[in-house]
Amino acid sequence: MNLEAAPAIKNQRFGTAFITSVAGNSINFKNSTTTHSIRLHDSIILNSDTLISTGDRDYVFFKLSNNTTFGILESTQFSIQSFQQDTFTDRDVRFDREPSISNFKSTLDEGTIVVKSNIISPLSIFEIHLPDSKLELYSAIAVISYRYNILHIALYEGNISLKSNNSIKHINAPSYYVIDSYNLKNSIDNYDADLSEAPSQWNLLKDSISVENNRVIFTPEERSSQSAAKAKLISIKDFYNQNFIRPRSFQKLEFKDSKD
Repeated sequence: MNLEAAPAIKNQRFGTAFITSVAGNSINFKNSTTTHSIRLHDSIILNSDTLISTGDRDYVFFKLSNNTTFGILESTQFSIQSFQQDTFTDRDVRFDREPSISNFKSTLDEGTIVVKSNIISPLSIFEIHLPDSKLELYSAIAVISYRYNILHIALYEGNISLKSNNSIKHINAPSYYVIDSYNLKNSIDNYDADLSEAPSQWNLLKDSISVENNRVIFTPEERSSQSAAKAKLISIKDFYNQNFIRPRSFQKLEFKDSKD
């Protein structure tokens, strides 16, 4: 997925996505020139407009080098228009915030996504566009669904700004927000519902996205002229000598370089 291109700003490079979990046979990362079948632990430089599509019973989770994690659920069309990131200046590993200023713009055309965004720099851009509106995330765990011209947001942590026309709706956790295309276009607000009214299976996604977020770290990429960071898998030192139960927390961390 590497094209001959260079970031507009000298100290800015392209962001990276690292595939942490995948299920199904019809998932693709596709840009204007090529289609990539998704494999577990792929590391992908997002240097062009990229469409991520899933079929029935598919899903893919991936972590971005700005410490944001996405889950793309079944029958979803999600695209990343741009993802640029400043080069890393600090080697300290942190999960709670993005490691450098970034510019991320995406679109959810149809389907369901789950996202965990850690603390975003005030100088960064983090947007998810919808057919009739735009979402800006700051530090949030949310399930976002757009189907049949109806937007559903189950916000478990943090806050989201929903912008449509000249109106702004600030959604604060915990809340379940539902609005249709007509109300969005005409700036007719809906009241937040109780989070208990959200689909019950979405509660499991909230926990899964947090686990996926802690499976990978990004460190400075010094060899590449394009990528801002390289991914490292995290495992406990005795992971391969124990009964094979997937850990839910990580202690005594050691790092393994990912394979491109």
